[in-house]
Amino acid sequence: MRRLPPLTQLRAFEAAARHESLSRAAEELNVAHPALSRQIKDLEAWLGCTLFTRHNRGLMLTDAGRAYRDAAVAAFDLIEGATGLLRAAPPVAGRSRLILSVEPSFAQRWLIPRLGDFRARHPEVEVVVDATRVAADFRKGGADLGIRYGSGPWPGLQAQLLSVVVNFPVCAPQLAARLPTDPARLLEGDLLLEEMDMPWHCWFRAAGVAVTAPLRGTRFYDAGNAIDSALAGQGLALGDTILAADDVAAGRLVRPYPQTAIYDAYHLVAPAPHFRRPPVKAFVEWVTATMQAFQQQRGD
Repeated sequence: MRRLPPLTQLRAFEAAARHESLSRAAEELNVAHPALSRQIKDLEAWLGCTLFTRHNRGLMLTDAGRAYRDAAVAAFDLIEGATGLLRAAPPVAGRSRLILSVEPSFAQRWLIPRLGDFRARHPEVEVVVDATRVAADFRKGGADLGIRYGSGPWPGLQAQLLSVVVNFPVCAPQLAARLPTDPARLLEGDLLLEEMDMPWHCWFRAAGVAVTAPLRGTRFYDAGNAIDSALAGQGLALGDTILAADDVAAGRLVRPYPQTAIYDAYHLVAPAPHFRRPPVKAFVEWVTATMQAFQQQRGD
């Protein structure tokens, strides 16, 4: 007979050790803070050793606690991976399901136009695209794989670089002739802005322009909407080598200034065991190869 501690106590310890915080662990497990603390103390009594030292600023793992945490996290990862494989059982015979959590702009402007190729290569995989700005809750089965813009951190997730993003201004061809030749004069007018101004600030620095006041213009919470506004001839947006590439190649948008800047990148993110699931593995291989071919064709 296996001699294992009570599972509820082990789950409480694993979450608290992973976060090194009782509050965040209690929130994740949806239990009261005192109850979680009691479960960990009961586990320490069952083991006969101290796993945490407690102080005013929170918890600190002991040497025994760190070793036990590593074993517990690895064991839960294995169980989570095996559970995921079972939950991803085909909805119909011979098919499996892949739920992708993708930022709306990336889904609309890059992924969806190319997704038919994946479906043709992998007809056994039923793809569900959840285009949302809200990060998926992988522990609640919200997604199998995420594609996110940024550099993290994404606690508890493995991240794999998909593509660095090179930014540059774009506008409709009919607007280009009316733009000032000096990029510094762009600060005098309105721009098509995103939620964050930092990408624009990076580009202005690359163009040798000091930004000393807040940027002015119409603001969009989704980068794809800013590009849509530029396509409609409504102003200058900050495009990039992913979201604006197809429109630039087709001549629907032009690049009126030569300067470029790198602000961030797209990553594939998921718990490590997810990357071993057959549908996830197939998609990761496909999207990585497709992105590489796209970049080579574009000349990056």
